Amino acid sequence: MIAANRAPAGRDAEAVGSAAAVLSFLRCLVGAGTWVSPSASYKAFGLGALEDPSAELVGRLFGVRDLALGYAARHRNVEVRRAALRAGVACDSVDVVATLIALRRGAPRASGVLVGGGAALFAALGLAALNQDRAARA
Repeated sequence: MIAANRAPAGRDAEAVGSAAAVLSFLRCLVGAGTWVSPSASYKAFGLGALEDPSAELVGRLFGVRDLALGYAARHRNVEVRRAALRAGVACDSVDVVATLIALRRGAPRASGVLVGGGAALFAALGLAALNQDRAARA
């Protein structure tokens, strides 16, 4: 059904701005990396060593979410792209709140900067991409 609604490559494909391209690349990088190696990502995000093997599941759930949102942020169908960007902004905003809750409960400050800062960056890039998409259509 989506294929029937897919617009030609022309105008829709051109509307993907630089913010969406950067966001897509970063989300796919973080998502794929986290899915492939949750323990390495855990360390990279300042969360220390991943000691509970079952926590790898949560990492992979996060990873595939970012991979899907990153891929969809460059989708050639404008409706799919906008929905993915909006969903990403919503997820990232909630991730910032989750980070603040974790910090209040004693999580390391480094993780707050890396995780919360990354989520805030992704939310800002998502909003910029939506604005670029809107401006390209005007």
